[in-house]
This record gives sequence, C-alpha cells and structure tokens, in this order.
Amino acid sequence: MPTTVLTRNVSDAFRLRPGGPLAWPAGRALLSMAVPLGVLLAIGRLDLLPGAVFGALTSVHCRNEAHPRQARTLGVVAIGMVAAVTTGDLIAVFAGGQPWHEPIAMLATALAGAIGTVAATAVKIGPPGGLIFTFAVGACSHLPLQAAGLGAHFLTIVASTAFAWTVTVLGTAASGLNPQRRAVAAALDATADALADRADLALRHRAAVAVETAWNGVALVGRRQRDTGPHRDLVRAVENCEALLSPDAPAVQVHEVRTAAREVRAGRPFAEPHGRESAPAVPPTPVSRWWIIRDVLRAALLPHRVKSWLMPYAARVVLAALLAGVAAGLLGIEQTYWAAVSAVSILQATSTAGSVPRMLQRVCGTVLGVLVAVAVLHAGPPAWVLVVLLAVLQWGAEMTVTVNYAFGLLFATPVALLVSALGTASDPGVLGWNRFWATLLGAAIAVAVAWALPNRAWLSRVQAALTRVRRLSESRPLQPARLRSALVELHEAHDVAAGEVRPSELPTEELLELSHRAYALLDATPARR
Repeated sequence: MPTTVLTRNVSDAFRLRPGGPLAWPAGRALLSMAVPLGVLLAIGRLDLLPGAVFGALTSVHCRNEAHPRQARTLGVVAIGMVAAVTTGDLIAVFAGGQPWHEPIAMLATALAGAIGTVAATAVKIGPPGGLIFTFAVGACSHLPLQAAGLGAHFLTIVASTAFAWTVTVLGTAASGLNPQRRAVAAALDATADALADRADLALRHRAAVAVETAWNGVALVGRRQRDTGPHRDLVRAVENCEALLSPDAPAVQVHEVRTAAREVRAGRPFAEPHGRESAPAVPPTPVSRWWIIRDVLRAALLPHRVKSWLMPYAARVVLAALLAGVAAGLLGIEQTYWAAVSAVSILQATSTAGSVPRMLQRVCGTVLGVLVAVAVLHAGPPAWVLVVLLAVLQWGAEMTVTVNYAFGLLFATPVALLVSALGTASDPGVLGWNRFWATLLGAAIAVAVAWALPNRAWLSRVQAALTRVRRLSESRPLQPARLRSALVELHEAHDVAAGEVRPSELPTEELLELSHRAYALLDATPARR
C-alpha cells in the first residue's frame, strides 16, 4: 500500500463536528453512572465498582437509534456487556496467577474486540463499536477477584446494565419524535445542498443517503406517535425531498427548503417547499436488520463458501490487538490490555486512511487525560468524590466525543485509569506513564497492521456493489427501494476502499457513470409510498 494512504485524511484529526444530540446522551450517561455507583458507595461495596461502571457504559451505545428499535438493539448490547464482564471475571478467577493467565486474557480481549467491532459495523449502530466490550474483558480479567466474589460481581453488572438500558430506552421514548425530526431536517438540508448544484453527484448522493436515513427514521416510531399528525407531516417532508430531487420538480428557492429544515428541527409547523398539496402521507414499513445478521453469521460459519469483507476486517482487528498486547508485555508494561484496547479503538475506523487521524486523536486525548487522572489519584480523594468524578467525567466524555474524539478521550481516559487503579497498587505516576505508552504502542501497531495488510476484500465489496446496482438498474419493473439501498452501499464501499488501495485500482469512473444513470432512473419515478 502506498504511504500516501497514511496521510490522506490527516486533517480529519483536527476537524470539529458540532451538532447532533448532546444533552440527552450525556445526561443518560451521567444518570446511568451516578446511581449504581451511589448505591455501591452507600452499602460500602466500591470493590464492585468495575462491574457497575461497565454496566453504566451500556448507555453510550445506540446514540442515534430511534425508539422502539433502540430498545431491541440496546438489549443485545446489554447482553454483550454482561457476557464481556463475566468472561473477564472468570478469567481473573480461574486463570489469575497462572502462567497461562496473560495469554488467555490477551486472546479473549482481542476476540471481544473483533466480534464487537464486526457486529457494530455490520448493523451500523455507530460508536463506540466494539471498544467497550474489549475494555471490559481486558480490565475485568486482571481484577484481584476470588471465586467467592463472582456472584456479587455478576449481580452488579446485570443490575447496572439493566438500569442503563431502562434509563436510555425510557428517555428516548419520552423524547417522542425528536430523533425523527433531526433525521428529516438533515434530509431537507442535504436536499437544499443538492438543489443548489444539481450537477454535483457527491451532493446528490449525500442527499440520497440523508433521505434514506430519514425514511428509516420515520418508519421506526412507537405506536403512540405512528400515524399522528406530526408523524404524517414528517413523512410528507421526506416525500417532498424525493420529489424536489427529480428533474421535473417544481421550481423552489433553496432558502425555502432550508427554512423548512429549521422549522422541522425545532418541532414547529413548516410550509411544504414544493408549494402544492400532496396526497395523504403513508408511513413506510420498518426494515428488519435480520438479513444483515444472517449474512454475517453465515460468513463466520462458512468462510470458505460465503465471501464477506467483514471477516478479513475482524481478522485484522484480532491480529493488531494480539500484537499490541504481546509488544506491551515484552516492553514491561503491566497493563498489557491497554495496548490491545488502543489497537481495537483505532481500527473502529474501517479504513487505513481513517485510522491515522483516529490515532492522532487518541494519543492527544490520552496525554491530557492521563495528566488529569494522575492529578486526581495523587490527591487521594475520598470515595464519594471519586464517585462524583466518575459520573461527571463520563458526562463530559459524551458531551464532547462526537465533536472530536480527542476531546472525548480527555474525559474518558481518567475514567479508565480510575477504574484500573482499583485493581493495582502501582504509583499513580507509573500507572499514567504505562497508560500513555500502551496507548501509543497499540495505536501505532494498529495503523502498521492496517497499512501492511491491505485487504482485497474491500475492493471486492466495491465490485459486488457495482454489479448489484447495474442489475437493479436494468431490471423491470424498477425496484426503487432496493436500488436506493444498493447505491448507498456502493458509495460507502467506495469510500472505505479509497482508504485502502491506490486510486488507480478503484473503478471510480464506472461508479460515477453508473450512479448518474441510476439516480436519473430514481428521479424519474414517483416518490415512494
């Protein structure tokens, strides 16, 4: 792979991404952390703090999932979190002090990272992907735990996870149609951008992705909101986006569409940009994720028969995590799992080009976070202050992580160090120094593995997506929904592959030509019902 791939997206490391929901995700993380830790403080069992913390971190997943799908997806995340912590606890009890303890812990940590990363990537639940599962297995497998304490640890993780699930799901349900409003407003903004320059295929595609996301959002509503007036208005707004993108759409001013987006985002009544009455809105049917899960399971069980780009991706995560852990052990870093966690974190960015800015962000955020953690540990705060700090730091992490990953790590690193400090008698300065070097080592190894082992499966994914788009474009009658989905997959596959292979290897011209033709076909079809 050319070295230019490593520098292609470096500027992304310093980019700020304001916007998106911040207050509620941060609020639910604060509540999910504060209550279980407060209970443990009250009963004098802060030795159970790691399980409570990892259970609380269930709340940081499914940030943008709409109710009721969030309840199901987060339920699977919660089960995975309990499994990860329990796996780590069992390793700590039955392998602790044995010669094979570190190899078993290292392998379990790497496998947890790969499984969590692939699962999160396949169903597109977003950050933090497989990172927390990796951290849970690694940290808990090194706890000073005895068999007699397993029951209490298990009950703690189950109770904390259940509480985090309840807080998150009830809060999202209470927010009503706010997630759908944000998705529809984003679709209107993207449509306005595409209307401002109809010749720009990139803008047209971004509009298509935003509209598809909005359709999925308005399909996923609870019974209380479905078919209500506000819900039908949102459905009609998405229909208008599709109508405005067609060549024969009525002439509208771009600012009218942007005004509608602002009104939708604020939850106020809005004027339809096309200026004419539309037919009654028909809410779409939710699309199941089962086919995605089925295909991933088939590829995992039958790798010689089912080709999937996700399996080589998982192998790369496992290899990077194992190499990072081994290297940390050879260099005398006591918490070897920190290096493995760092490697898995970097590879949440699917492509090599994307992993470099993430590495820079992780290292910068960790340096500042270590300074904060060491200062806290040197101060030796009382237990109640520690509990308050953990909750506040997790709130800060969720408030800033989507703006820039480095900002999130400024707050998340002290949380990790404070939890780890409970299981070790190391000097805070030594602990912080180890954390820094483990992070740097794991991040560098992850990027090196990604760069040295580019996988041709990324390119094969693009070719498969091209074939699917071509076949759907030629089929009659046209299947608009499937063609839209295929176009989204095609451009996503191309974007990822662009960070893996030389530009000359990518069928970019074919993609542009085929996309133009497919979007012309879609634009000529009536808006979906």
